[in-house]
Amino acid sequence: MNAISKKVTLVLSSAIFLILVLSSFSVFAYADNSIQMVGSQWAVYEQNTLPNGNLHFYPADHADTIPTGGVQFSMPDASGSSPTYVNYLLNTFKTSLTESNTITATINVVASSPTTAYLGNPDGGNPAVSFVRLFIQANLPNDHSAAVCGINKNVNNYWWADAAFYTFTPGSSPGTVTLSASLSTVTGLWSNICGQTSSANSAAFDSAIASISYIGLSFGSNSFFSNGMGVDGTTGTATFQLLAYTIT
Repeated sequence: MNAISKKVTLVLSSAIFLILVLSSFSVFAYADNSIQMVGSQWAVYEQNTLPNGNLHFYPADHADTIPTGGVQFSMPDASGSSPTYVNYLLNTFKTSLTESNTITATINVVASSPTTAYLGNPDGGNPAVSFVRLFIQANLPNDHSAAVCGINKNVNNYWWADAAFYTFTPGSSPGTVTLSASLSTVTGLWSNICGQTSSANSAAFDSAIASISYIGLSFGSNSFFSNGMGVDGTTGTATFQLLAYTIT
């Protein structure tokens, strides 16, 4: 499966959801690189499967502030007849970046049991594999270039860090985990909503990072970067913590 086909399901599901609801879920915006680790600034976006089989995408809640630093949220139950998945943890953050910048997130997963298991959305091909990765969204004018992927939007407004991800394993994470990715197109570590790399689209990528509107993390399963994942509720519960998110 090539990079473009890998993201078709993403585009037809959680990406469309983002386009529809991001503007309706109120959070504050900042104009510099001092990222606030306050729960009210970080929004959790989820989807669940309705009894008729349709997918329902919605802004679930804001994260909670961790008194010692960072934000957190309870991971949804992805088991049962109406599974719920988390797709994004996002901060409305308007800033202009360049290829000299690096984005870094420090995360932690706290489970109720060493055997707490995680489930990815089965439309990712293998629900036993789930992960979280760095994500950014730009505010470029709509040029309809993403029509090939199923939405009539700008393909270069949505970027995922290909190599900066954590794969969930049963229980808690092995201490804190750092996800970091340079914005340099020399390394080509980012790809857009149609799977095109930043190194192959350097001009478009540079325009996108100069017009950032959202930063955060996406959650996916197997081949898809943000189609969602959650906890197997029959095995326990888990809390996802974002301890730090920095731009340097």
